[in-house]
Amino acid sequence: MWIRRLTLTQFRNYRQQELLLPQGLVLLLGDNAQGKSNLLEAIFLLATTRSERAQTDGELIHWDALAEAQPVARVSAQVERRDGPLELEVIVVGRPGAGGAGRVLASKRLRVNGVARRQADVVGQLTAVLFSTGDLELIGGAPAERRRFLDVTLSQLDPAYLRALQRYGKVVAQRNALLRRIQEGAADADELAFWDGELARDGALLVCQRAAAVDALAEYVREAHRRLSGGLEELAVAYQPRLEGWDGARAGAQTKALAAALHQALTAGRRRDIAAGMTLSGPHRDDLLFTLDGVAAASFASRGQQRTAALALRLAEARFMTDRKGDLPVVLLDDVLSELDEGRRRAVLESLGEWDQLLITSTDADRFDGGPPAAAAMFRVVAGQIEPA
Repeated sequence: MWIRRLTLTQFRNYRQQELLLPQGLVLLLGDNAQGKSNLLEAIFLLATTRSERAQTDGELIHWDALAEAQPVARVSAQVERRDGPLELEVIVVGRPGAGGAGRVLASKRLRVNGVARRQADVVGQLTAVLFSTGDLELIGGAPAERRRFLDVTLSQLDPAYLRALQRYGKVVAQRNALLRRIQEGAADADELAFWDGELARDGALLVCQRAAAVDALAEYVREAHRRLSGGLEELAVAYQPRLEGWDGARAGAQTKALAAALHQALTAGRRRDIAAGMTLSGPHRDDLLFTLDGVAAASFASRGQQRTAALALRLAEARFMTDRKGDLPVVLLDDVLSELDEGRRRAVLESLGEWDQLLITSTDADRFDGGPPAAAAMFRVVAGQIEPA
């Protein structure tokens, strides 16, 4: 799978840019704050319909466009896949002044081959893996970062997972609102029964798929980290659901049995949930545990070790997606070489030929030992303009 043509209109710091991309390795060179990361963000937006960097969709619209009556940003691409080519487009439509304090509220419109589609029908048409400087949070940050990693990966692979995730989020919000009303004496605890059933049904599907994914990812993570570290350390990953009595054996349990277990946990924890005013059991509380040689990486790994672990996780994600989807994902590495030692840089560079298309950003071509690979296509990024280097 690879992107043949990428077009950006009023996106971030790009006013108008059309870029023809080849297969293989693509290097995006330029100083900081010129638009290299924005380009990778645009590709990831096409794959997932969401930005990993923006807090609101309005941030994706070029500042100059906000003065227009209808500010709009567009990202589109022609994608070559094993099943044939397709056109993807994400349109971000802003409403000036609606956000207050300089913020712009916006909504997205999605199209596949020119036809309007829902999110669940667009996510996964293009699969992509993005490594960014913020990925250190996957190892040492809050559990929400690790849950997001699982959700974004699995949503690209299975529309049913994405739909269950969307339903589950709405149910949790409804149940939490009811818990607060019960606290205030405005509702009865018996009203939780309906929401417990809904939450248990979709939550069980999420837990089952996450557990199976982590089981598969674990071996890829171990192998990728072994290559990056020269075999000096072993990285392991384990799934940790917020479910009473969970053990590794339950990872292979049927969805129906997990739904029953989750429903029981919700029922048993009602008094605690009412006191807290929020739902304290379920996959929205799950986590991943990373260990280096059996020691928790979040607590004891150095910054360099955490960066290597995060990169190993992303490379493992790409392998996992390939096995599940049958198409190699587009791999996006944002400033991947900046904090790696010589041995780990070499291990990264040795893997470059494994992907249909791999885009790497860097401030300097000299970061590549011995210079950039001869087969690489190089582009220079300067103030939102991209030219062949």
